[in-house]
Amino acid sequence: MAVLAITILMVATNNITPVKNPMPTTHAFVFQRLIAGFGVIICSALLLLAVPRFIAGLYALYPEAAYNQTQEKLPPEAYQKSINDLNLALSWYQNPEYWQLQGIMYLKFVMALPFPEPAKKQALLEQAQLSTMQGLKLSPVDPQSWFRLAVLDSLLNTPEQQIINALRLSFYAGRVEPELLISRLSFAYNYYNQFDKDLQLIWEKQVLVAWALQSKQLVTFVALHPEAKQLVEKAFIYSPDDWKKLSNDLEIYLKKNSSPKKK
Repeated sequence: MAVLAITILMVATNNITPVKNPMPTTHAFVFQRLIAGFGVIICSALLLLAVPRFIAGLYALYPEAAYNQTQEKLPPEAYQKSINDLNLALSWYQNPEYWQLQGIMYLKFVMALPFPEPAKKQALLEQAQLSTMQGLKLSPVDPQSWFRLAVLDSLLNTPEQQIINALRLSFYAGRVEPELLISRLSFAYNYYNQFDKDLQLIWEKQVLVAWALQSKQLVTFVALHPEAKQLVEKAFIYSPDDWKKLSNDLEIYLKKNSSPKKK
């Protein structure tokens, strides 16, 4: 955006200098001045928009780097600094991604504390919930954030209907989300009996998507939740061959993991 602003400014400046006619008429001169003035106004407006975003981006560099350290557990101080830097970034530019990143940092902060006091843990989770909600207000089509909000609501013991509503919006925002498939399917299973028929059908269709994209993980899910087997079978009512294959894979998985280990 800054480059565009500079380009406009250069064009506007060029319009001031006559090239072919060394003695421009009064009307031509006034017209050129108007174009130049209009270009300067646009340039100034673009710069006013670009500068806050640029400064916010600078403050967000550290939190983004900390977030990308997925293979390394950082000290609590790193997450606290990330939260503080994101507050500064958001004071310059209300970016929904910064809000969501801050919510994640609050969660990571909780997990990084060895023995957090209940009151402190509660406060951090509430801040994570608030940041996530703020981000969703700015950008609601975000299945991962809606799912994260549902999990946070569950941790904070909010009413079940609020959790279910967040899950519903997560499904609506993205039904085919490989990174969410099994975790969301497993979490939502806990509320299946409280779902309405529409949401139950969506959950069952997620089973079919999981079978198509992550069949091994789906088999593991059923093995760890044997009470869900009947519901999973229901999802395959029009795909008996696939259900037969899943059942066979499940049997193999159970035999393999229930056999005594060799010494």
